Amino acid sequence: MTIIIPTTNIWGFPEKEGEKVLFPQRVEQLRNFITNEGAEGLLISRCDNFSWFTFGGRNHITLNSVEGVASILLTREKIYLFVDNIEKERLRKEEIAPEIWKELEVIEYDWWKSERTAIMPFLEDKKILSDTGRYGTINVASKIDPFRYVLTKPEIETYRELGRICDHIMNREIRKLSPDVTELEVQGRFYHSLAAEGIEPLLTIVFGDESALLYRHNLSRKVPLGKKAFVSICARKKGLVLSCTRSIMFEKNKKYIKQHLDNCYVDAVAIANSIPGTKLSQLSDMLKQAYAKVGKPEEWKLHHQGGLAGYNPRELIATKDIDYPLRPGNVVAWNPTITGTKSEDTILVGENDVELLSYPEKSEWPSLTFEIYGKVIRRPNILLL
Repeated sequence: MTIIIPTTNIWGFPEKEGEKVLFPQRVEQLRNFITNEGAEGLLISRCDNFSWFTFGGRNHITLNSVEGVASILLTREKIYLFVDNIEKERLRKEEIAPEIWKELEVIEYDWWKSERTAIMPFLEDKKILSDTGRYGTINVASKIDPFRYVLTKPEIETYRELGRICDHIMNREIRKLSPDVTELEVQGRFYHSLAAEGIEPLLTIVFGDESALLYRHNLSRKVPLGKKAFVSICARKKGLVLSCTRSIMFEKNKKYIKQHLDNCYVDAVAIANSIPGTKLSQLSDMLKQAYAKVGKPEEWKLHHQGGLAGYNPRELIATKDIDYPLRPGNVVAWNPTITGTKSEDTILVGENDVELLSYPEKSEWPSLTFEIYGKVIRRPNILLL
């Protein structure tokens, strides 16, 4: 599968920073797309695209929403925001920066009336694109997805802040655990800690001694952790999602230590090769080769390996068919697993190097290091409690 990459002058790292400068460029980017498609407008309703377009605005109510409660219609001349009277003030005061809000023509409607009623007069007899296909529009979601894939400096700074906070929470909360604590209790502690920092806890899954051997996606259960465990989180701030996993043991286990080392090596290979120009399909092959090198050639078949991250936990999952080439400003999150262990962090692809967003240099978590093609790659070690 080949991903069509939009061309624009804001991909990568723009010289000028800030929403005030970048928002008009983002508008121009989409207007060029509308023109190239021979259309008259683009309706944005999906939560990921709304957050991307507004630099972090949230049009959702529930955390599991895919489509939000407010929509933006971008035409060649105007930017309309359709929102009911329940949500308007929240969006104005809490979600959308003033310099962006002033560019919007707000169409407010009463909550007991439908969005469709408010929007249809603006759509009739026009070729309008959308990210949902609603109201008779043309669904071009797959064509506009790539606009989200390369981040700007303000978005990267949001990711860095999110990474520092999540690293701190991981360090603090995991050190409090004991073998008799249940997976559900651990999940609850992480939900609380993330929410207390203004971070949306999209996912916390806890793998105790037993669960780690049973399921790749263990929905936390009311069972004790046992002798070892790992915790995986997906945490969202301003629409951007960070993923990471940390592992612990309550008594030394040589087999577990060796397997974790092998698992981290596979991850380190993917991280070292996450450089501009490398395609996700190539990285998929490299991961398979790394599994074979540690004597686990079939384990890749039991779980996806991760891929491109951003406004979704995974924007693209790396397989042999995904030919998207990495670019500076991409974020990736690899998550190789061997039955019972997992290694995962969120990584910024730079011009010449990678940055471990969820595992900062100053992290207190113990580390392993691997030298891959002359690069030293850090991975989180198992924490012995």
